[in-house]
Amino acid sequence: MKYTHLILGALLLLGSTLDAKQIFNVKTIEVKKVLEGSAKEFYGYTKANEESVKEVSLRYDAFIEQLYVNKNFNHVKKGEPLAKLYSQEIYTAELELINALRIKSDSMVQSITQKLKLLGVDEKTIAKIIADKNVPENITIVSPYSGIVTAKLVNQGAFVPKGTKLYEISDYTNLWLIVKVYEKDLDFVKKAQSADIFFDMSSKPYKAKIDFIYPKVDPQTKSVDVRLVIENKDLEIYENAFAKARFGTAKREYLALPKSAVMTKGAKTSVFVKGEFEGEYEPREIEAKRLNNDTFEIIKGLKEGDVVVANALFMFDSDAQNNGGAMQ
Repeated sequence: MKYTHLILGALLLLGSTLDAKQIFNVKTIEVKKVLEGSAKEFYGYTKANEESVKEVSLRYDAFIEQLYVNKNFNHVKKGEPLAKLYSQEIYTAELELINALRIKSDSMVQSITQKLKLLGVDEKTIAKIIADKNVPENITIVSPYSGIVTAKLVNQGAFVPKGTKLYEISDYTNLWLIVKVYEKDLDFVKKAQSADIFFDMSSKPYKAKIDFIYPKVDPQTKSVDVRLVIENKDLEIYENAFAKARFGTAKREYLALPKSAVMTKGAKTSVFVKGEFEGEYEPREIEAKRLNNDTFEIIKGLKEGDVVVANALFMFDSDAQNNGGAMQ
């Protein structure tokens, strides 16, 4: 009987039955070779690159007489004035430098100059004292870095002992992107190594490479944090910006079928292959690997040109068929 394979297959795999009308409504699809890569998308957020977060601290006791940078998130450039201070230790060392110049003791000048440098006095200030042979009562500290002030930690008029952190300055010209990747997808991401990044706050796509994979699984989300580095020279992307990361593998040729054509039951993967006669479909166990939400790669059991049922579930879902759920 020409429907023998169809009915036996249905009974064998799921125990469902199909009537003649359902059999002739079956649509088929051809197994084809495709040349493409796989892609998977994950989500994450940006944060400051920890390697680019710097601190401005004092190496001496001082009073803050004036803050030139008095707000968080101000942009500062290297060499730009940050604050005017009074320090008895610095003032005394500068007087010693003037005295050394007066007695023309090169060794003392060199020694005191080195002492001022070690205390954090910039070379420009030292050079001016030597040129003018005059000691200012106050000292102006300048930013040793360019970036954004992400923390202002002192106020004008405060006394600050040595070691006090005055500012935190972050360089946002590159940012970390922390992406949440499910455990089962980690091997795919490792092979991809790089990703296309899309931000809600920018229409421009970005490219990023994997910088580090954190060796820790979140027990609640079953995900691993993967760190990428975003080049942000125009400062268009902010810290804590939401992002989508699309990882893709290199293009290759393989046999493919849509998800709907493949039935999985436990560890077994099967399809219905079109037989010799009209309406005859033979259940066949195959070896296949799911590439994404839509596609299976056929590893073994089918060849290019084989014709299979386009919706394998249709072959078994007799209850849905009887309730108007058949394929159109």
